Amino acid sequence: MISIIIPAFNEEKRIGVSLEKLSRFLKTRKEDFEVLVVDDASTDNTKRFVETFKTKIPNLRVLRLEKSPYAGKGLAVNRGALTAKGSIVIFTDADFSTPVTEIDKLLEKIKSGYDIAIGSRALDRSLVKKRQSPWRELMGRVFNVLVRLLVVPGIVDTQCGFKAFNMATCKILFENERIFDFGFDVELLFLARKKDLKIAEVPVYWHNDPASRVHPIKDAFSMFLDLLKIRFFHAEKKGSVVNRAFYYLYHYRTFFMFSTVGVSNTIVDFGLFYALTRTAKMDLLIANPISVETAIIWSFFWNNLWTFSKRKNQRPLVIRFFIFQFVSLGALILSQDVLFTLNKFFGVFDLFAKAATIPAVLIFNYSLNSRWTFRDLNHGRGVWYLYTAFILLFLIIYYLISN
Repeated sequence: MISIIIPAFNEEKRIGVSLEKLSRFLKTRKEDFEVLVVDDASTDNTKRFVETFKTKIPNLRVLRLEKSPYAGKGLAVNRGALTAKGSIVIFTDADFSTPVTEIDKLLEKIKSGYDIAIGSRALDRSLVKKRQSPWRELMGRVFNVLVRLLVVPGIVDTQCGFKAFNMATCKILFENERIFDFGFDVELLFLARKKDLKIAEVPVYWHNDPASRVHPIKDAFSMFLDLLKIRFFHAEKKGSVVNRAFYYLYHYRTFFMFSTVGVSNTIVDFGLFYALTRTAKMDLLIANPISVETAIIWSFFWNNLWTFSKRKNQRPLVIRFFIFQFVSLGALILSQDVLFTLNKFFGVFDLFAKAATIPAVLIFNYSLNSRWTFRDLNHGRGVWYLYTAFILLFLIIYYLISN
């Protein structure tokens, strides 16, 4: 059996023409087909309208998806592929930008031993009968260059919504998907390459639908982010230098995010201190605590909003803020300990000694804030008394070495 998947979102007014064409096409075929329209949480009557074609299209099913954070064409195709009964799965856009009669081109490749066959608008431009605007074509070409550079080299058109999969080898691709919006096609092809599956790119007829919902700027940016997500999500601790770099950046992402906030925190501290002392002519002993406290508030805000935003922390915001302040006090004391020890006991030049405090403070701040201030409470209780003891120990050390 061959399964045709049609993702649909608010397609009540457009999909009827496509289903009429599909009905006429299937009457000419000897193979067994099933048609699975995946209603992606439509707010119109797409599902009810499609069901009126059950008398015209044998084996027509409608799979309704409810609204979710992952809703999108990629999720619709994914759920359709994992629900389909066919040994070959083909998905196509609801507007049939590529005519359904082009299916034989994909089936020929699958039957000749390819695992995946994808329609391409780039291999033979003469088959593109109605082109996109010059701006959208330019954005599409730039995106395809990025795809080839970052994710899937050798494929010139990854985004054509007309693809076929041999499910005996490709089901695992859909099971391992993590991108469900615009970049889902690229992720499937990236996973296929990792598994050494055979991919055929086939020139197909295509005409642009002016009612397309793709935004050339906003969605292009989302697609670029998807490319980075694909490399991050599927990076492994082996292979090329680039692959290992993505692996470490992803698996230690909270540390790098925390470090980025730390850099901005330093800029805020020094920038405000400079403004207060130079522009406002404020005494440095008054300006310094103001700039430091402002930087601490800045750091807390961005770490709470960005670095640790995915964690389920049930503590009230004000409690987290006071813990963050206490940890920052501990970091200051640690900085004093390192600076004093290196400079006074070992004779290290003061600027070098100051520089040495930066990694020590960064690791201390990240460790305690990660495990205490922003700790995911679903992971059990934190040993707050141990962290408090560390800070008090640093205070005692500072008192002893400075007297």
